[in-house]
Parts: sequence; structure tokens; C-alpha cells
Amino acid sequence: MDEEEYFDCLIIGAGISGLDAAYHLQEHCKWASYAILERRANLGGTWDFFNYPGIRSDSDMYTFGFYWKAWQSTKPISPGKDILVYLREAAEEQGIMENINFNTDIETAAWVSADNRWHLTTTTGSRYSCNVLFGCTGYYSYETPFEPSFPGQEAFSGKIVHPQKWTKEYDELVVGAKVAIIGSGATAVTILPNISNDASHVTMVQRTPTYIAAKPEVDPWAKFFKDWLPLNIAAKINRWKAVLLGALFYQYCVRYPNHARKLIKAGMFNEVKSVMDREEFDKHFSPPYNPWEQRFCLAPGGDFFRPIREGKATMVTGHIDHLTDHGIQMKNGNHVEADLIISATGLTIQPNFPFSTIKVSIDGEPYKASTHLIYN
Repeated sequence: MDEEEYFDCLIIGAGISGLDAAYHLQEHCKWASYAILERRANLGGTWDFFNYPGIRSDSDMYTFGFYWKAWQSTKPISPGKDILVYLREAAEEQGIMENINFNTDIETAAWVSADNRWHLTTTTGSRYSCNVLFGCTGYYSYETPFEPSFPGQEAFSGKIVHPQKWTKEYDELVVGAKVAIIGSGATAVTILPNISNDASHVTMVQRTPTYIAAKPEVDPWAKFFKDWLPLNIAAKINRWKAVLLGALFYQYCVRYPNHARKLIKAGMFNEVKSVMDREEFDKHFSPPYNPWEQRFCLAPGGDFFRPIREGKATMVTGHIDHLTDHGIQMKNGNHVEADLIISATGLTIQPNFPFSTIKVSIDGEPYKASTHLIYN
């Protein structure tokens, strides 16, 4: 058996939170030894894991990024590949890369009060120990996305895929196909415009509409500051601008929901009024809740609305009755033709938070996440 390797602190996961934890350890606990244990072959977490078309941030990178490495692009909503480059740069600049052990899958983690240490064992038999253990594994299960079963789905002759399980095979299946996307959240809003040029037609099947705002792909103010000010100053201004405007907009929506709803819906209607009358628009773009009571979606450059205007995509709002051999039968009698169904139905919260698939024990007793969480 391998000799146990000791660190003052171990971080599980080399995604955004893991890298941020490493930075703060280096900055504020310079005396502490640490390592990041990452089971994948690359850093980035979500941004390395997801491969569905158009994968991008669904909140602005000026506030989502690190304060210690300002986001310098003028694109606030950015492609996944750009975020990966940013994360790698951050890790390399801070010397964090040399402390990441890739392809290291922790099988068990046991806290032992007798020596006040965590003892970890990997799937290959390597052993580690530490005084402090950070679980930076994200909030959702990598293994089990939320995939509701639909009546009659065994009869569907095509493929059904959840975006979390997307592979290159599905890139090829999209070409020339009639594609139905089930869902109306950020993932569905992202995928629709990014497959509409390749698919024969895309239909977004939603049970509940979502607030979607068209936003410039390039922030004109961010570009102005970047063009006319030193880069480090421009980046700080852009970050604080995003923080303040985001907070103000949220407060506006919460305090004046009726006015906010009218403003947002007016913006959405302006994007599709050339192809939808008011009755049709209200059917597909009238969420039964106030803005920001659920997630607010952004469409960079208004990309979500463009395929609808061009006739490459349509909206269907209602409840699914069952799947047929060639599509989706709605309860209102409509039938959606489909060769491929993308079930953008969301994620599953990991039940073992924040330790993912690791078998964790505390002095021999199995760890139960529900008894160790503190809520505000």
C-alpha cells in the first residue's frame, strides 16, 4: 500500500471554487501546504465537463470571475472555451497548476478524531491525509442529471439526450434533423440558437415560459473603458459596474415587479413582433411569476430570438401527454414532429454535498449531508 502523503489542507476539485480556495490559501495562509485533487484530466469543472452546443456562462463574467484576476474580455456572457482559457491562465499565473493532482479520484474520506486528521484513499490505492478538507465539487451530480421519464418514450424511434450527456455523436445527429428541446431554462435558451443553422427545424417545448432578455454580445461600455483606460483599471471598473447594475436591476424587479414585467415583456415582444401577434406572444412569453422569482435568462446579441424570426425555430407551450414514435404529443392536441429530443430538464443536486461520490465517514459513522448543512 502507498505511503500516506500529508498536507495541511486538501482541496477536492479544480473548478472555479477549488482554484479560488487555493488562491486564498496561498495569499492568507502562506505557511500551509496544500494540494488540489482533481479526478478529471483537466481543470475547469463545469466548463470542461459540459459539451453541449453553445455552452456558455449564464451570468456575467465580470462578477462570476475572480476578483484577483479580473475578466478582461468585452463579452460579459462568454463561451465555455473562453472561460477555460481564463481559468488556466489564472491557475498558471498564481502557481496553482503545480499543486493540482489530475486523474485523482478519491474513493473514501474518513475523519479520525484520535489524530485530528482526514484520511483519504483514491480508487488506485494512493493515500492522503490533512487537517482541513475543502469539498469544492460543485452543487450538482456529475453522474445523474435530472431526467424525468415521459409516458411512451420507449416508443420514440429517435434518440433522447440530456445536455449533460452530450457527445460528438449528437452534433452529427442534429444535422438535417427535426429537433425538439424540452425545457425553457438557460440551457435550452443556449442550445436553440446554436443548433438552428444545422437542424432542419428546432421546436422548444416548454411547460412554463421564462423571462429572456436580449443583451449586446459585446458590452459597449466595457469596450469603451478597455479602449481608453489602462487594462487593469478598465477591468476593475467593468467588474464594479456589473455588480452595481446587477444589484440595482434585481432590486428594481423585486420592488416594482409589475413595472419590471411590462418592461421585460416589451423587450421580448420587440424581438419577435415581426413573426408573432400579441396573442401568440403572450402564450409563449408570459411567465406566471414575477421577474427574478426564478432564474432570469440572457441572450447575447439576442441570439435566442433570431431563429424564431427566421422561421428556423418555433415555440410550443403546454403539457406533454406522451411521446410517439416520431415526436411529442401535447395535451392540447398539438403534435411536435421530432427525430431527436433534447431533454434540457435541469440538474440533480448531489445528495452527498460537498463530497460528490466519495464515501465519507466521521469517526466511523457515515456522513449524511442533510445533517451537516447550515442555512441562512
